[in-house]
Order: sequence, then structure tokens, then C-alpha cells
Amino acid sequence: MSLTLAADGRDLGDLGRNHALKRAAGRRYRSFVLDWNDCPVVERLPGKVSGEWLFRGTRVPVKALFENLEDGARVDDFLEWFPGVTREQVEAVLRHAERSLAVA
Repeated sequence: MSLTLAADGRDLGDLGRNHALKRAAGRRYRSFVLDWNDCPVVERLPGKVSGEWLFRGTRVPVKALFENLEDGARVDDFLEWFPGVTREQVEAVLRHAERSLAVA
């Protein structure tokens, strides 16, 4: 499954070849697996969606992205289903997850 994300057509990798992201999705991703504190496009607010990590400015949990990718959705599908989330946010979350899992 291709993860062509950027508006200019840059491909941030293939989930099938990207072992770190595949492991995250294969574990039925949990938002507590990664430290999201350094990712500026997400937020966690007490009392908002039970304190889940959310795409900033939305009520969409970050884990929803990984669960949908695991279930075979494309990034474009996710963006259509969750119109409050931007492509730039998705790109930043995937880059953050990839960097974090590469270090782990």
C-alpha cells in the first residue's frame, strides 16, 4: 500500500516495506506506545476524548490513523473520513512515528 502523502507527490514510504510502521500497525497501535510530546501537530487535553492523543484542533484520535491504515485504508480515505485532519498533520504524525520507532 503506497503512502504517497505530500501534495508534490513525495512518497514517504510503503507501509508494507516500512517495518517500523508495519510493526506499529500490526500491534493494533496504541497511542501510549510512542512519546507524542515532541510532535507539534497532536495534543492531549484532560477531559477531551478521555485524554487521548488527538490531531491538534480536532477530536480525532491519533490511533485512528494507524487503525485505519492497518485495516487497509489509504491516507486519502482517512482524510476524507476525518475532514478536520490535514494532510500535513498526517505527514508529521507518520514521520514522528517512523523516527520514534527507529530509535526504539
